[in-house]
Amino acid sequence: MSEITTTNSAELVTLDTLAAEARVFSENMARNMIQLGRVYTEAKKLVKHGEWTNWIRENGGMSERSAQQLMAIYSRFGERPAFQSIEKSKLFKMLSLPAGTEDDFAEQNDLESMSSREVEEAVKRTKEEMQQQIDAEREKREAAEAREAAIRDNPPLPDDIAQALQEKDEKIKQYQGEIERVGETSRDLMDEAARLRREKEQLAHDLSENNELLAEVQEQCDRVQAEYLNMQSTLAKGDAERVPSDELTADVFATAVRQFIGTVARMPHMGRVFGSMTFGEKELYGELLSTVESWARDARKALDTIESEVFTL
Repeated sequence: MSEITTTNSAELVTLDTLAAEARVFSENMARNMIQLGRVYTEAKKLVKHGEWTNWIRENGGMSERSAQQLMAIYSRFGERPAFQSIEKSKLFKMLSLPAGTEDDFAEQNDLESMSSREVEEAVKRTKEEMQQQIDAEREKREAAEAREAAIRDNPPLPDDIAQALQEKDEKIKQYQGEIERVGETSRDLMDEAARLRREKEQLAHDLSENNELLAEVQEQCDRVQAEYLNMQSTLAKGDAERVPSDELTADVFATAVRQFIGTVARMPHMGRVFGSMTFGEKELYGELLSTVESWARDARKALDTIESEVFTL
């Protein structure tokens, strides 16, 4: 029971540590993204006309549209401390907020604890509420215009009423402009998402083909290596089993043994070298050495037989 408690405690401590690290790195990613948007914003003012797209590809490693999105994030949230540690995916969702509503949105929502889906839903609710306000303002304006038409022949409206109508009209125009801008931003984001999906599918296809090619090449390599080892072994055995046509005298045998020893005398001292060889290399040495050992046993047996016959005579 004590061991289980200790193990669970260690896992909780490790998990808490990892959670803290995850929060720190997430905040750093958000800050770096906003700062990258600032860099692009300042650089675009200095890059020559017509060179912006190439400049982004060479120095940022991304498309012009992706850079524009980062610049939009910096323009909307870069100077607002409340958004400095918010994740990139959430900031993208908030780009569709009507201009001027960012701070109110951050006060009304716990952005750091919310998921990207929750942020998206909150943005949608805010836009719907804004649209309701626009509709209400439009209805008020239309009612005011109707009243104005009804009293057009009467004395002018008091200054305070005329001023109020003018302010309402300007606010409605502002809301309408924001709705149009949000629509354009949403279409751009949908196009970018579709492009990324296509790139992902192409990369997955290429990776699958490369893996199949690699497996085929490896199979061919293994087959060729096996054929090579078999050929070497066959040649070695053939050399050892081939019966010479001429007579093997003691002098000829002694000369051959000295040449053989001169060639392979290093083998008993090559333990470290053999230890670092691959299995295939050591297997080839083993097969050749087995051939020599088999030949030596057969030669000794033949020599013993001759000695036995001589002794009998």
